[in-house]
Amino acid sequence: MTGTISTSSSAQQSLHYSLLSAFLKGTAKVPQMPENSLRIRSLLKDPYISLEQLSRVINRDPPLAAYLMQFADSPLIKSARPCRSLTDVLARLGTNQLSNLVLAFSVRHMFISKELPLQKVFRARWNASSIRAAWSACLAPLVRGISTDDALLGGLFQDIGSLPLLAELENWPQISRDSETLNELCEQISAPIGTILLTTWKQPSSIIDCARYRSNHTEAPTATTTQLYEVVQMGEALQNPNKHQTLAQLPLAQQIFTNLDANEIQQQLKEQVNLWFLLLGVKTRIR
Repeated sequence: MTGTISTSSSAQQSLHYSLLSAFLKGTAKVPQMPENSLRIRSLLKDPYISLEQLSRVINRDPPLAAYLMQFADSPLIKSARPCRSLTDVLARLGTNQLSNLVLAFSVRHMFISKELPLQKVFRARWNASSIRAAWSACLAPLVRGISTDDALLGGLFQDIGSLPLLAELENWPQISRDSETLNELCEQISAPIGTILLTTWKQPSSIIDCARYRSNHTEAPTATTTQLYEVVQMGEALQNPNKHQTLAQLPLAQQIFTNLDANEIQQQLKEQVNLWFLLLGVKTRIR
């Protein structure tokens, strides 16, 4: 393709370095925490805020309110009494879960580009992130010390670096808009960019590590307890057919499952994950 640089060319390493350097030096734009998330998080820290007041604020954003109402019958809410209103949902979710869900919703709607190829790649990668989050949420109850809501957020944010990267590419017209080239670029440098972004957003280290160690080839420090990023790595192996074989190489998977066949594990968790797919707006279903 004349006038463009493909990541398969001899300029690949230089291109990756230049892009990554732009984020490290601050010349590339790192998006700020979504305004809705900031406002609601601030309210959640107020010990005097009532559920009714919080509900009124959220109802000013109808798409967000509708999104949260989807969780009325989700595994996040365990109650004999059905949730009949947004106030009921907020009361059952709790502060941490609500904060995570609002952040995830806001991030999904952050990426805006006039370029269709960039839009298509972002949508595909966010869909993969939603599938990864669903698998991670299903795996969390099998692992001591890992909460479902943290696993959900970690799964969504493992590839968060692709968001600012694809947005920045609008300023790099010399880079090919071929989907294979764009996806390869995301695979190569999403992790360090995601680490920068989540650090800027002041996320917990456990969430930041999900981006930092998104590749199980990246060496992580030895820990005495199971880490959130290990659960998310398993979620990635289950969501990505190209990585099914890597599941058997993950120490945590070896501890949890006697049969490490990815398809068999998918069948075991089919009922739970299909519910999460529905809640997260994923059209895929495990048959």
